[in-house]
Amino acid sequence: MQKITHFFIVTCCAICLLNTAIAQACTGVRVQSTDGAVTFARTLEFTTSLKSNLLFTPRRQQWTSPTPDGKKGMTWENQYAFLGPNGLNEPLLLGGINEKGLYIGAFWFPKLAKYQEATKDEITKVVAPSIFTALLLGTCATLDDVRNKIAQIKLVGVINTKLGMVPPLHWYAMDKSGKALVIEPISGEIVITENPVGVFTNAPQFSWHLQNLSNYMNLTSNSCKPKKIHSYTATSIGQGSGMLGLPGDFTPPSRFVRAALLSNATDPVSTADEAINQSFMLISNISIAKGLVKTIQHDKKPSIDYTQWTAVYDLTRRRCYFKTYDNQDVRVVHLDKLPHDGKQILTIPMWNSKPEYKDVTGQAK
Repeated sequence: MQKITHFFIVTCCAICLLNTAIAQACTGVRVQSTDGAVTFARTLEFTTSLKSNLLFTPRRQQWTSPTPDGKKGMTWENQYAFLGPNGLNEPLLLGGINEKGLYIGAFWFPKLAKYQEATKDEITKVVAPSIFTALLLGTCATLDDVRNKIAQIKLVGVINTKLGMVPPLHWYAMDKSGKALVIEPISGEIVITENPVGVFTNAPQFSWHLQNLSNYMNLTSNSCKPKKIHSYTATSIGQGSGMLGLPGDFTPPSRFVRAALLSNATDPVSTADEAINQSFMLISNISIAKGLVKTIQHDKKPSIDYTQWTAVYDLTRRRCYFKTYDNQDVRVVHLDKLPHDGKQILTIPMWNSKPEYKDVTGQAK
């Protein structure tokens, strides 16, 4: 068995601190098909090239969480195998799916994240934010398991030595039933909220995002009917007038609204494959091309956020589909085909690949 002492798990945006720029543009959206399949699409946006690969972690790996004073916190052995992308050629897990069809994803939560405190007697319960994702993926099969596990631990702010700071995170959890939870460290308490819309972004806290949807209740996918204004009749200029006013910027509130309303408006799909396809279609409305989001640094140089990769998780069939900024070809990894009782972590390449454009010229008739 492989001992993992400092297996730092951080959200996509945290890596950007290495370049002093904080990206906050990660978005997730759920799609369910009528045959019961459940999928979750997730983008990762940041400035520094993360060079992500997929890591497969088999069962019975040994884990130890760090503590604020450098001692050993909670220790455990992962019961379930899991799969998820890393960063910077290191075991920096950004989220993932386990063999039971549970998805856990960490999202950046700046200025609001305030973790629990633990007494000296509670040191064996301490779990650092950077290792929390691995704990849930390795030991939980359902959302009830997630709730129970959180009640047994102390999620304490521990500096991640890679970042030089305590990463401010909140989490999205969903099992194969399609039900989802949001886990947020607020004012020293862990707040767990059911997520009825299956959409997630960044700050503010989740309850604010839900309330903000009330500002867009008038938007539907139905085109507007002509409206008489005094003696003048106004008509829509073209198709799409029903969504007129949908926020199109890349702030977390706007991305949340856009993802929630668009996913709610799409036609139902029948199968898992159709759900995967629809997931990629929906998440493309939130993806960021290079140059659309810039932050001017102190040295006057721009820091550019962009979608480095997109992953769609099939929780029912336990698969991870993904594409990268430089290679839009969709690839898939089957978790069930990997050695769950293997002895070591396995790596599947994601980055540094180019698309294989299929030549169909010969199909001309």
